[in-house]
Amino acid sequence: MAIKEPPAIFFHPDAVETKGKDLVGRRSAGESFLKGFLRHSPGDHVNAVTETPAAAKAFEDRAQDLGETRPIKVDTLRGPTDFTRAGCIFFPGPGYLSAAWRRQRFGPQRCSLVGITHTVSTRRVIEGIHSTLNEPVEPWDAIICTSRAVHSVVTRQLELEAEYMRSRYGATRVPQPRLPIIPLGIETADFLRTDDLRAEARAKFDVPEEAVVFLTVGRWTVIEKANPVPLFLALEDVAKSIGKPVHLWMVGWSSRGEEEKMHRDGAALCAPSVTTRMIDGRDPWVRRAIWSGADVFTLPVDNIQETFGLVPVEAMAASLPVVMPDWNGFRDTVIDGETGFLVPTRTVRPGLGRKIAERFADGTDDYVRYLSMVAQQTQIDLPAYTEALLRLARDPDLRARMGAAGVTHAKARFDLATVVPQYTDLAVELEQLRADAVATTPPLQSGPVNPLEVDPFDLYRHYPSVMIGPQDIVAPARPYSKETLAALDTVNGRNAYSRKIVAESLLERLCTCLEGRGPMMVSDLARAVKADGLVTESAIVFLAKFGFVNISSTSP
Repeated sequence: MAIKEPPAIFFHPDAVETKGKDLVGRRSAGESFLKGFLRHSPGDHVNAVTETPAAAKAFEDRAQDLGETRPIKVDTLRGPTDFTRAGCIFFPGPGYLSAAWRRQRFGPQRCSLVGITHTVSTRRVIEGIHSTLNEPVEPWDAIICTSRAVHSVVTRQLELEAEYMRSRYGATRVPQPRLPIIPLGIETADFLRTDDLRAEARAKFDVPEEAVVFLTVGRWTVIEKANPVPLFLALEDVAKSIGKPVHLWMVGWSSRGEEEKMHRDGAALCAPSVTTRMIDGRDPWVRRAIWSGADVFTLPVDNIQETFGLVPVEAMAASLPVVMPDWNGFRDTVIDGETGFLVPTRTVRPGLGRKIAERFADGTDDYVRYLSMVAQQTQIDLPAYTEALLRLARDPDLRARMGAAGVTHAKARFDLATVVPQYTDLAVELEQLRADAVATTPPLQSGPVNPLEVDPFDLYRHYPSVMIGPQDIVAPARPYSKETLAALDTVNGRNAYSRKIVAESLLERLCTCLEGRGPMMVSDLARAVKADGLVTESAIVFLAKFGFVNISSTSP
């Protein structure tokens, strides 16, 4: 079924990359999508919606800068203009601003409102999802989830809001938007690997031909992107095992000087055998050429801010095998064993995070400290991580096969030529739902006492591969000492953000017990050190995160 009117894109200047703005994932994704939307959207004209007339002029200028030649029709949310003309509006975040309320002026059946997820862990986004069901949202509206993991988070948050509404007001219906899963996309041709760029990049950074170059791309922040310590530890083992130089290119930037210093100091402390370079990812040459010079891409993401992650897709488009945590949206982008490897991850069970949620909700902890406390209880399986990196370091043929498979996968699944038509198909589907539909009346609402204070280990329970359990087996891996932990704390974020959720005295008791008795069941270990079971599990995940112990899961 052909769509009657091309869907509109909601444009806000802060949602795309422009000169003078910090380079962050959501802007990069927004800029990429805008280019793809203009290139691949149907119709003989382009529809857009903006908040103000000034933003409308900014959109027209930006679209023309990107080569758009079709007529541009822009409606604004503010004022009496009927912004529903296009029939479907795609917003750059999960919410609809005030569009749901303003739509009431013209009739809810006039258009569909469609948001999209990026980060879903900030206070603003959590409260935005919370408020969605308080607005006159209709079943022909939608929030696009970019991965199954994010779908689980949005579903859980909406479940709690609906439960709140039912229990407080006795609501018999709670209208909700649809939650389709559509990935983010890229122009895969922008990342094609070339021999000339490879030679140029490796010469620029003094890399001998026999060296294996591992690449990370992303902001240098141990809390909001990825804690690099597990990668440093793994690469140090790789460097000692393969008999050839190992280089690590950390491409990115940091708005906080102490974060960059933690990365530099962490590499020196934990990976002295690896040649590590910090490379400014804002440099246009770097953003185009750096992929060709590398051999393997990896990024040890261990926080709940990440939801999809475009960089592994970009790496695959550049013919690089990727090694990523089996965490949130990465399991939807990486085909384990084919385009790279997914490394198991682990968090604690719901229960421990209640206090974390309370402190975040009442403002005791700001966002980065909230992220810090959750990330401290998130483990990337260090032995498995090391083994995956080692396999690729030793086997250039495997790197080539996985790189080639990655290119094919990226083009077929994530090229904007494939992704943008999924948006158009969704607009058609929602248009059919609006036909002859009756608008819902906003019902009374009820639910839990405070649905914003959700235990993060409940809300994000589908991110990890497994959760630690009382029947799991824990075994000592490397010697623990207060001095070793103190050194790690200078680079892992615990000192910088002043949040240490696990008592060091408990860490010491656990390691002492394991060193004396050997491998033990988690529940037995908790009893042996006379500690609460959940707290013990938390401490064990923390110890495993930094390689002091190994955990063998008994649960599926």
